[in-house]
Amino acid sequence: MHDKKTQLILSAIRLFGERDYHSTSVQDIVTLAGVSKGAFYQHFQSKEELLVSIYRHYFDRLHNELQEAQTSGEFTTRELLVKAIELQCRIIFENKDFLCMMVNGTAFTEVIRELMVANALQTIKWFQERIIEMYGPDLEPHSLDCASMLTGAVKEYFFCHIFYRYDMDSLKVANYLIDRLDDVAAGIKLKTPQPILDASLGQSKPVLQIENKPLEAQIELIKAWMKRHVKDEQTAAAVLQSLDAIVDELRKEACNGIILQGMYSYCKTLAREEQTLLDLLQQTFANRIPGAC
Repeated sequence: MHDKKTQLILSAIRLFGERDYHSTSVQDIVTLAGVSKGAFYQHFQSKEELLVSIYRHYFDRLHNELQEAQTSGEFTTRELLVKAIELQCRIIFENKDFLCMMVNGTAFTEVIRELMVANALQTIKWFQERIIEMYGPDLEPHSLDCASMLTGAVKEYFFCHIFYRYDMDSLKVANYLIDRLDDVAAGIKLKTPQPILDASLGQSKPVLQIENKPLEAQIELIKAWMKRHVKDEQTAAAVLQSLDAIVDELRKEACNGIILQGMYSYCKTLAREEQTLLDLLQQTFANRIPGAC
C-alpha cells in the first residue's frame, strides 16, 4: 500500500478510536498523518470512503492470509482452523487502535454494515467448510451451527480483551477453542439434536438504496453485496475486475466515454442473471456513463 495512504489510514484509525468518526475531520486526519488535504483526496473521495478502506484493509489481510495457507497444502484441516482463529486474535490483540475504533463510535453506515455482514458471512462459511472436512458428512447438517458457535466464542474473547483488558495468548486461545469444538462435535453425534441454522443463512436479497453516495462507497457496497449473493466465482471476479477498471477510467481527467460504455455493457452482460446487481449497477452509473440508462 502507498506510504501516504497507509499513514492516512493509521491516523484515521487512531483518531476514530480516541474520539469518534463524526467529530474527527479530514483536517484532523491529514494533520496527524503529516500530509496535505490534496494528498488525502488523491486516495479518498470522502471520509466514508476512508472508513471503508480501513475495514477492507483488515478484512482482506485476514482472508488473504487464510487463502494463502489453505492453498499451500502445508496444513491439515485442524491446523487451518487453529491458524484462522490465531490470526483473528492476533490482528485484534496487536492493533489496539483498530479495536478502539470499532468500540468507540464507528459510523455504521449502510456501506459499512453491508461490508461487515458480507465478511462475517464469508468467514462463517469458511469455517463451515473446514468443519465438514474435519468431522465428515455426519456433522454436515450441524456445520453452520458449529461454525456460528466457534466464531461467537472468538468474539467473546475479543470482548474480554477489550472491556476487561485481559491479556491472552492468541495461539493458546485458538487451540483451546478447537479442542472445545471436538467436544461439541462429539456431543452432537451422541445426542443427534435438530440443527438450528441451515443453508438459507445469508440468502435474503434486499434491494439496497445507494443513490447519492460517493462513487467508491457505491462500488464497495456492490462488492460487499456480491460476496454474499453471487455464487459463480468466475462471474464475480470478472464483474469486480470490470468495476475497478471503470472506477480507474472515471478518475482520469479526460476519461474515454467509449471505453466506459464498453466496460459497463460488459458488466451488465455478466450480471444478466442477477436482477438486484443490475439495479445496483444502474443506480451507480446512470448519471456517470453516457448511455448507461
